[in-house]
Parts: sequence; C-alpha cells; structure tokens
Amino acid sequence: MKVMKKSEWSGYLYILVGATLWGISSVVAKSLFNIGLPPVELIFVRLTLATFILLIILLIYDRRRIIISPKDLSYFLILGGVAVTGMNYFYYYTISKIHVGPAILLQYLQPVWVSLYAFFFQKEPISGKKIAALLLAMAGCYLVVGGFQIDLLRLNKVGIMSGLIASFFFTFFALYGEKGLKKYDPWTLILYGFGFSAICYMFLVSPIKIIQGGHPLKVWIAFFYIAIFSTLIPFGFYFKGMERIRATRASITSTWEPVIAGFAAYLVLGEVLYPLQFFGGIAMIAAIVLLQISREKATPSTPLEIRHNE
Repeated sequence: MKVMKKSEWSGYLYILVGATLWGISSVVAKSLFNIGLPPVELIFVRLTLATFILLIILLIYDRRRIIISPKDLSYFLILGGVAVTGMNYFYYYTISKIHVGPAILLQYLQPVWVSLYAFFFQKEPISGKKIAALLLAMAGCYLVVGGFQIDLLRLNKVGIMSGLIASFFFTFFALYGEKGLKKYDPWTLILYGFGFSAICYMFLVSPIKIIQGGHPLKVWIAFFYIAIFSTLIPFGFYFKGMERIRATRASITSTWEPVIAGFAAYLVLGEVLYPLQFFGGIAMIAAIVLLQISREKATPSTPLEIRHNE
C-alpha cells in the first residue's frame, strides 16, 4: 500500500473541517427557521454577506484573485446562477416539504452520482473498496439522520423529487467546481459563484425589505455567523480539499456533515440521538478510512497536478 502524500492528507482534512462547520451551522439555521425566518431570505443574506466579506478581504490582501478572463464569464455565470442557486433553493425547499432527516439523506445521494459520473465519463475505476466505502457512507448517513424511524414511502412526493433534484445540483456543483479549479484559485470561484447566485436571489427577495425588516441584533449575529462559518470558510475548505483529492473522494468525505449535525442538534436543540445513529456515525468514519486506504494510483488528470503543470 502506497503511503498517502501530505497534500492528500490535507485535502481530506480540509473537507472534514468544512463539513464539520456545515453541520454545526445547521443548528443556527434551524433556530432561525424556528422563529419564522423564510429559507429564501436566509440564503440570500448568507450569499450576499459572504460575497462582500470575501471581496473586501481580497481587495486588501490579494487583488489578483479578483481578476478573471472575460472568456470564462459564462463559466462563473453557470457556477453561480445554476449550481449554487439550484443547490441552495431545492435543498431548503425540500426541508420545507418533508422532515429534515430524509431531506439530508436525499442530499447526500451526491457521492453516488459523483462516483457514477467519474466511472462513465472520466474513466475513473471503481474498486471494490470504493464501492464498500460508498455503501458504508450511505448506510451511515441513513442511520445518522434517523431514516429508520420514518416511512419514506409516505413522504410528500414533491418533497422527495425536490430532494433528488437538490442532490443532482450538489453533484453538478462538485464536478463543475472541480473543473474550475484547474485554472482558478478556490476563493475566486467562491467570490463569483456566490456573487452571481446572490444576484439571482435578488429577484426573489428584496434587499430593502431585509434591511427594514427590524431583525434583532441576535438575528444579525446569526446572519454573519452563517455567512462566515456556514458559507465562506467551509466552501473555501471544500474547494481547497478538491485541489488535493478527486471530487469522488471529496463528496464521500463530506458526508461527515450529517454526523456532526446530528450530534449538534442533540447537544444544542435537545433532539433525541438514538443508538442506531451512533452506529451510523461509526459507519461514516469507517467509510472515510476505507476511502483513504482504497485510493487509486494518482493520474495526471487530478486537479492539483493539472494546476501545478500549468
């Protein structure tokens, strides 16, 4: 067995930290929904604040990352206007129609779609261990979100379809984002992806209405927390991770998010955590370890190697 390179270890670490922040921040988002905040409004605020914060940071410390080629404008329009916008909208719409547990479960069908895409279109081999890692990740995710307690066949059919669409958008985001990493820095992708998506949401939410909405200070603190720790930093870490490992492995590793979300909800919101959910968390960890062990030989087409050779 080949020793894993330091860059690959850091790639997995980036993904795990990002997924951890997503999981913890879900509790903050759930608290905002509990007081009646519309999901679309939260999406718009998080994307807008994250874009402005990142823009200010780049203007001060590294303006080169703001520059893009005019011929790539269409790429960023699709990344933000389609991938980011669709991923957010259908995910939160799913939560509004069905329970949060199966909504997250449907979202995390993404590793399956990414692996199938990599197999059919990128000629990336699927080993027996990788298949086992996928099955472990899916089974662990199912247990962690409490899917065993819910009659999935009786769920709202529109909600189920919306959840499937959300998983496709999540898959498209991962694969299309990996393509952009061949040329641009992760922060450049986030700046324009979030920015164009925020512009799209302006057609659904009035910025003036939000400013004049009279939200208390604690809500605005939650807004900034989500913009930074649920959006800017974790997405940055996710792209940084994909610079070092394939999108297939990144997508499986990111299923650590529902594990953290389940424990955070238990500790903060008092939601019940059943024994099977603990076993689900163990299965998720096992999937990540198995994925590391089963990594295929490095190929010249990995995002990191392409950027280093340019």
